Amino acid sequence: MDGLQRNIQPIKSIFQEKVNHWSDNASASEFLDWEEQIKLLSEIGDSITPDLPLEELIAAIYASVNQLMDAYQFAVGLYDEKEGIILFKGLVDNNRQFPDVVVDVFEEDRLAPWCILHGSEIFINDLDAEYTRYVKKIPYPKAGTPPNAAIYVPLRMNDKVAGLITVRTPHKHVYHKHHLYILKTLGDFVMRTLALAQERGKPSVKSEAGQKNWRWSSVDLLSFKSKKLLSLLTEREKEVLFLLVSGLSNKAIAEKLFVSSGTIKTHTLNIYMKMEVSTRTSAILKAIELNWLV
Repeated sequence: MDGLQRNIQPIKSIFQEKVNHWSDNASASEFLDWEEQIKLLSEIGDSITPDLPLEELIAAIYASVNQLMDAYQFAVGLYDEKEGIILFKGLVDNNRQFPDVVVDVFEEDRLAPWCILHGSEIFINDLDAEYTRYVKKIPYPKAGTPPNAAIYVPLRMNDKVAGLITVRTPHKHVYHKHHLYILKTLGDFVMRTLALAQERGKPSVKSEAGQKNWRWSSVDLLSFKSKKLLSLLTEREKEVLFLLVSGLSNKAIAEKLFVSSGTIKTHTLNIYMKMEVSTRTSAILKAIELNWLV
């Protein structure tokens, strides 16, 4: 197996630098307001663009997670519903990266399939004492060290489970609830990257830059619910939302609209409130789901 392993090489990007800066500050502080810290972490998602490779994103997430919790093992699993499999990418065990691993989603007594099929988190601090909440017998890992504690978080796209993010460790009683919230936020980054890549890869209409050339749908084609929700946005907020969906960062939007980044941040927060979402990713996915943009 050692011949298949490789040392994880650091990859620099604006996103990674921001995540690393956040985790450095969080890990250096003894007393933290984790609600505020997770809000700050969510805002780092503005750095994600359609050009950010999934592998680079996963490497940045692992570097951050490893500072803030026991991430002896870490992985992101992508669910292929049609094939009935979970493809684990970026599987790390004791700072070593393994090749991709495939798990049958219908395989019994495995935690990852349980997480996907139930669409629910798994939170275990002592596997021997707690495994029966989820499976009938303790599963042996397909790769890496057998864990004694684990967190699994399902990842959703368009209201469907599309994958999971997990940390595991041979050590017991090391995880706390704020670790779960951190993983949820970081998992949202994975879904945003996949959503942007998915939309960018559609062959229909593309601009010279290779990105999808979005346009507003005709209001007459929208459902009553969709039309009513869209009417809550001001014209400026619609402009900002359009540019968010197009993949621009807050800084790029501010430059394009000749306003400050702070003004754009205020607009995005207003958009989130009116759309009843909490992150940029959720706003983008909801706008597409409501057929506002095609």
